[in-house]
Amino acid sequence: TGQAKCTHLKRIKIASNKRSTWQTVPKNTGDYLQSVMESVILEILSKNIKGKEQIQYHLNCLKKRLLQQCGTLKVPARTLNYLTDVSNLLKIEKAQERANEEDMALLQNEIDKIVATTESMTENIQSLKNQIQILTNDVEEEEQKVKQEFHVDTNKVLSLPELSQKSLKAPILQKEILALIPNQNALLKDLVVLHNSASVTDMSAFIQEAYKKLDHS
Repeated sequence: TGQAKCTHLKRIKIASNKRSTWQTVPKNTGDYLQSVMESVILEILSKNIKGKEQIQYHLNCLKKRLLQQCGTLKVPARTLNYLTDVSNLLKIEKAQERANEEDMALLQNEIDKIVATTESMTENIQSLKNQIQILTNDVEEEEQKVKQEFHVDTNKVLSLPELSQKSLKAPILQKEILALIPNQNALLKDLVVLHNSASVTDMSAFIQEAYKKLDHS
């Protein structure tokens, strides 16, 4: 009742000539074993148990004895290769883990940039909305002022004062000026003759020559 079963391990004899080719466990395997044992010890000590100091001392003694035996332990070449493969796989996994952490850091950096850009765009959009609202309010105020000044009714009709009939019948300014000049046709003929006369032509040539000299000076 409740008695623990005793397990008997079968001992295998190996010829001494075969053991001569065995080699000691490599140092990296011992280092890996030490790191695993230390992780286990820390996990045990992290629990809420009594007598942690004695337990820690006992576990450290076991770790020390195991590492000492591992340092002098010899194993067959096949087993040694297996241990080496395990160590290499562990290195590969650690390298992959570091690469994944770097990728995660880069991804987090990109996410932070996108979030910052989005927040900046949101702030700019809100600022534009505020400016648009201010301009809209200004336009509405100006419209109210115009309505009050020109008395625009609800039908959007601009109530301007009516023009008098006298202003509509007023003569054009050009006709009014021409009406003051007697014998208009004769005056136009005289102006054409004067423009084509030699004196006016010489005067025009003299003025043009004077402008040319002024430009070159």
